[in-house]
Amino acid sequence: MHRSRPSLARFDLAPLALAAALGLGAFAVQAQTAPAAQIDIAITAQPLAQALTELARQARLTLMVPPALVAGRTAPAVSGRLTPQQALDRLLAGSGLVATHEGNAVVVRAVAGTVSLSTITVSEDRDIGLRADDAPMTTKGITPLIKTPMSVQVVPQALIDDRQANTLRDALETVSGVNAGSTSLHEDIIVRGFPLYDTYRNGVRTRRIGVTELANAERVDILKGPSSTQFGRGDMSGMFNVVTKKPLEERYLSLQQQVGSHGFFQTTLDATGPLGKDNGLFYRLNGSLEDARSFRDYAGNSRKFIAPSLSWRPNADTQVNIDLEVSRDKSPIDRGIVAYANRPADVPLNRNFGEDFTHYRNNETLLSIDASYRIAPTWTIRQKYFVQQGRGKGLEYLQQTESPDSVGMVRMARRIQQRDIDNQFYSLEFAGTPAWLGMKHDFSAGFDHNRYEGRFDFRYGELETIPNLFLPVTSHVPPATATQDTIFNRGHGTGFYVQDQIALSEKINLLLAGRYDRASVRTENPVGTEASRADDTKFSPRLGVVYTLAPGASVYASYTESFSDANSTASSKGQSFKPIEAKQYEIGFKAESENKDFFTTLAIYDLKKQNIVVPDPDDSTNSVQIGTARSRGLEWDVGGRLTRHLNLTASYSYTAAKVLRDTTGNEGNALYGVPRHMGKLFLRYDLQAGGVQGWSFGVGMVALSKQQGDTANSFQLPGYGRIDLMAAYKWRAGAARWTAQVNILNTGDKKYYLPSGSRDEVAVGKPRTLLASLRMEY
Repeated sequence: MHRSRPSLARFDLAPLALAAALGLGAFAVQAQTAPAAQIDIAITAQPLAQALTELARQARLTLMVPPALVAGRTAPAVSGRLTPQQALDRLLAGSGLVATHEGNAVVVRAVAGTVSLSTITVSEDRDIGLRADDAPMTTKGITPLIKTPMSVQVVPQALIDDRQANTLRDALETVSGVNAGSTSLHEDIIVRGFPLYDTYRNGVRTRRIGVTELANAERVDILKGPSSTQFGRGDMSGMFNVVTKKPLEERYLSLQQQVGSHGFFQTTLDATGPLGKDNGLFYRLNGSLEDARSFRDYAGNSRKFIAPSLSWRPNADTQVNIDLEVSRDKSPIDRGIVAYANRPADVPLNRNFGEDFTHYRNNETLLSIDASYRIAPTWTIRQKYFVQQGRGKGLEYLQQTESPDSVGMVRMARRIQQRDIDNQFYSLEFAGTPAWLGMKHDFSAGFDHNRYEGRFDFRYGELETIPNLFLPVTSHVPPATATQDTIFNRGHGTGFYVQDQIALSEKINLLLAGRYDRASVRTENPVGTEASRADDTKFSPRLGVVYTLAPGASVYASYTESFSDANSTASSKGQSFKPIEAKQYEIGFKAESENKDFFTTLAIYDLKKQNIVVPDPDDSTNSVQIGTARSRGLEWDVGGRLTRHLNLTASYSYTAAKVLRDTTGNEGNALYGVPRHMGKLFLRYDLQAGGVQGWSFGVGMVALSKQQGDTANSFQLPGYGRIDLMAAYKWRAGAARWTAQVNILNTGDKKYYLPSGSRDEVAVGKPRTLLASLRMEY
């Protein structure tokens, strides 16, 4: 049995061209077999042939339609959360045509009789596209991205697989304006000049104390700029939302083994299908086992991850999803090297000032339950409940650099840290596509409530000086003993929001959104005495307009305000930080090819943040809050299929980010970790059109200009360029599909560094690395 791989699909016009060339009198538009589950459909009124092609693309259908039957016919607009069959019925209503399932295809025929179709074999394989044209979970609407006044990029699973990206930072590396941070314990990513600390999972803000696993990721959406109106309190410069894999109605199994340089070893599993027969139950199980050493001394890691999920679809109007993630990690606490004078110290790449017992163990569990129910043809209610528990403990070396002479000194101390996180979230949303006052609306409104608790324990040892950072000896650093700091963090918040995307005319779309937040954060010391408390309320608006210049081309403008609780952190004295506020103006241009296989976005923005939090230049383990900073820039993203053999993902960004007002003497300084210029590229060439069999080759490039290492601008990280290569071969053996792939990262073995915001922590980029994988799909 031949199965389509369950990832983001692009429809393919090859069967249409083949049918026309052979005179078969039918066209086929290819993607995955039609699922019975509801999906978000958005099709405008247009010729019936084009509407059916658009439905095939959105619903991943294999459609077979005699051209003579649809010639000269028109179709009404169809939108909402529908099954593919419901959408087909609405498109064909009154046309005298009917859609019937025949094997793995859907055939459109005349009601009064059967149209004789010449035999045509439509392969279930598909072209693996590298772009997406909608992101309903991230934009909170089903309006296509080209008519949405936001800068949204999507990293589909196909691109993640091509690049063998095993971390979220790797997956985001092709997106404009995104720069990876340095921490080895969790995501630390800089977007539009400001760091992001939280990951969103299916639209819910998580408070992870470990890294995000990609074995369960279907795609990653990136929304640039403030996003409070959609998701409440969070980071100001954007958000990245990991959309997890959902159970499928067809059986599918994938096993993959990866091996690589520095002892890397990872096994992944993906299995899905019906659970029982005709009961509406479907399951999916994703898991991974990882074990690796590192090019850095004492920096090996291991990880176990499992993610079972269950979907219940008793009828076309109701769906309930339950999914669980459990991970057990042992990670290095690698604080990198240090800065010496105005550059990273010239020490070997493997130099680690810690020892082999400096590691961090993290246990994390996430449970999510969401349900949707269509209460009317154009209205749906959605509920979501999410709970997260994280427990982490580790021993590390802290390092402070001093440079009084030619060899430099490093002051070291041991620290034991323990972090406990409990996080809960609930939301209720009403969404619909009504026609009010003669205009089409993409409307959503709802509320959400979040409650979290955190306990942070730190025990320190005495500082010890290492007189020569080029010949370090750390074994005599005193052990951590006495309890130095314990902080309890508690908070809760409730938000009410409404968003309406209105089609004022065929050319003008308007977005109006607003959110009211009420939040409280409380920080306590070890004996339970309240050290500080912050209670805040804020209304956050979003306004935007899109003007369609021509089919497939639009311009937009937007204004957004946002509000955040400073990531629920506190200063080294236990004082809660003031809320962070942001305002952004943005204009942009979007375009897509006629068949929607290629998309480009150009955005120009002005983002200003108040009360921003940056690493403390005197203590890299803590943060300080400074006044106001601004980031202005230009971002350009392109992605999709250039030809049936060539796929492209590329981006460029120009970013000017600086401190405007500050209490620590940094006014006018550039923000750390923000190259003025960044260019990124990934090209894949398939020898066989579509890339479903045979050889594929790819090349990736990343180029960054120099960047400041901290907000004081006391040292710089040099610019660099890096080239990655990929080769893959795909074939069939019986009912199984196989893929053998090799990636070489940093082929030129370029030495480069990642930003942290501190002289005491300068991460070293990976040297030349080989990754090889073998995947079986059935």
